[in-house]
Amino acid sequence: MPFIKVLIIDGYDPGKRRLAEIIRHEKDFEVIGEIALNKDAVIRAETFAPDVVILDFNLTGKNSIDITERIKQSLPGTNILAVTADSDQHHFYRIIKAGALGYILKDSDQSTLFEAIRAVARGDAYIQPSLLSKLLTEFRQLTNEKQMLPSEQLSLTKRELEIVSLIARGRSNKDIAEKLYISEKTVKNHVSNILKKMALEDRTQVAIYAYQAGLISR
Repeated sequence: MPFIKVLIIDGYDPGKRRLAEIIRHEKDFEVIGEIALNKDAVIRAETFAPDVVILDFNLTGKNSIDITERIKQSLPGTNILAVTADSDQHHFYRIIKAGALGYILKDSDQSTLFEAIRAVARGDAYIQPSLLSKLLTEFRQLTNEKQMLPSEQLSLTKRELEIVSLIARGRSNKDIAEKLYISEKTVKNHVSNILKKMALEDRTQVAIYAYQAGLISR
């Protein structure tokens, strides 16, 4: 079984070492590095080329968001799991929009942590259930000035509904193209049409709306 290579990016935190030790106990995980969240974090991350980055989101929100965006630009094959100590965090939407694929609390139990790492490593989105309602609340605040159409009035085609479901699971255009046996350009065209029909600005809003409206296929 191949290891899931995990890189931890954090500030000075005694809990960081404990997190690494917990992860190392799982046979399919390999902690390949622990580095500080600073201006050199992306350069150092490039040398590790991890499957998953566990990124602390408690030092300064802006730094975490910048690092997330830069890692995704530099290492598109690396997925990011954001970890926060604050359940009242108000930056869910921004960190996910920046490119994080997962979001959990730092004091989550081990099963939640392991489930999140494995999901993110597969390329699937993972938001801790206790945080999802807060993300939906933030989404509503961002869209409260828009007239959101009921799902039955969106006139989405069967193909568009398939793509919405995959977007909500955190899949990239490339992943969607491979799964549906279509070109990336075709996926981009579908996403553009979906955004117009939903009157939304980006795929993160599409994902949250899909959960909220029950558009996710089971």
